[in-house]
Amino acid sequence: MTNLNLIFPEIFISLAIMFLLIVGVFKKNSSNLIYNLTIISLLIALALIFNYPIETELSLFNESYKIDYLSTFMKILTLVSGIFVMLTSSKYVQITKILKIEYPVLLLSSILGMMVMISSNDLIVFYMGLELQSLSLYVLASFNTKNLLSSESGVKYFIIGALSSGILLYGLSIIYAFTNATDFYEISKSINLSLENNENFLILNVGFVLILCGLFFKIAVVPFHMWAPDVYEGSPTSITAYFTTVPKIGAIGFLIKFLNIPFANYSDAWFQIIYLVSIASMVLGSIAALNQTNIKRLLAYSSIHHMGFILIGILTANQIGIKSVQLYISIYMVNVLGIFTCILCLKNKVDGYYLENIKSFSGLLKKNSFLSFSFVILFFSLAGLPPLSGFFGKLYILISAIESKLYLLAIIAVLTSIISAFYYIKIIKTIFFDKPINDIYINISTISKLIIVVTLIISIFLIIFLSDFLEIINAASLISN
Repeated sequence: MTNLNLIFPEIFISLAIMFLLIVGVFKKNSSNLIYNLTIISLLIALALIFNYPIETELSLFNESYKIDYLSTFMKILTLVSGIFVMLTSSKYVQITKILKIEYPVLLLSSILGMMVMISSNDLIVFYMGLELQSLSLYVLASFNTKNLLSSESGVKYFIIGALSSGILLYGLSIIYAFTNATDFYEISKSINLSLENNENFLILNVGFVLILCGLFFKIAVVPFHMWAPDVYEGSPTSITAYFTTVPKIGAIGFLIKFLNIPFANYSDAWFQIIYLVSIASMVLGSIAALNQTNIKRLLAYSSIHHMGFILIGILTANQIGIKSVQLYISIYMVNVLGIFTCILCLKNKVDGYYLENIKSFSGLLKKNSFLSFSFVILFFSLAGLPPLSGFFGKLYILISAIESKLYLLAIIAVLTSIISAFYYIKIIKTIFFDKPINDIYINISTISKLIIVVTLIISIFLIIFLSDFLEIINAASLISN
């Protein structure tokens, strides 16, 4: 309890959630106020993290909650993503009339759950954080009650999510039954002792696979990806932008710790699983997106491909692999948030609906060259074209794969990246060369323009400060050898 100041961000967000709920209930027409206070709360939480630099790894609450460089780095990414999503979608939620007091509070609750999950060093604490995040996301997916697709996506997400949570919880209970521990380090000691005694690992294998199934659902990788395209399409676009980035950061942060602390000496069991899942995700994510006509469904399959890429870095289980994952997820976050900011600036002038069909973007160049070229740079960065930021993310992943002698995985990664570049180029071709099929109404707010400019600067000029960023990531690595 002496290090309680290290969880001031989590404590502050918890108090902010309760305070905002009280204000929302007792003050009429306070939706805008609650929304703005939520953004301020996230900024304060981010400042609190920077205000308490960490010298070493520290544990709280009987070592069930761990504060280290990796968890702090992933929390910063989570908070920054949350702030960006809320800033860029402030106009959207007002126009679509989904701005209610519950909306920002649920976003804040899910971010709190992710922060708890990232720092968890105990199975029980992890599950508490996971469910706090998941329950908030189920509601957010179906938040636009006037839209049948949104309600449908919420129900699908809830049913499949509840099933995956049940599977994961059953896996956790099996791990506890085998090791008689919930603490990560105690689990690691128990597994090492069992390895020395050549015990039967059948039950442990079952529990471990069930946990991985639950985690794979959270990051939407094959074969647990089925929910993603439908939920991304049906959810409000602001929530889709949130789904595509923030929850994945939390799940990836936990997955790195889970595989490298309690199951560090059990890599023979999970290596083949993640190897196959990575290949399947990259192949399906790149091929299935080719025929998509809805931009949100396309980005859903694109995210499946990118998560497959990230699994390569996790698979290497070495320092450069973990560093490459942190670099990749940071670049991915910036590019995707920039793309969604551009999407949220486009509406149909006739019916006022936000554009989602890729053909609706035809002729955008004649309407607004700034947005058109922003799309080009951000999509090319996602595709991994040099010298844009996405190229360096993919390069470091491939270097880690080659150093670990995962040559087949590296070849498949390159080939699927070439395929994925095709559907990004198809969107760019529609924007630049196709004849307009509808009258596009463009409304770029000052905040949206600022966010787009920031994402463009990072995408184009990351090469200049790449070494400094890698130094930060190096300090935040979980593995030191």
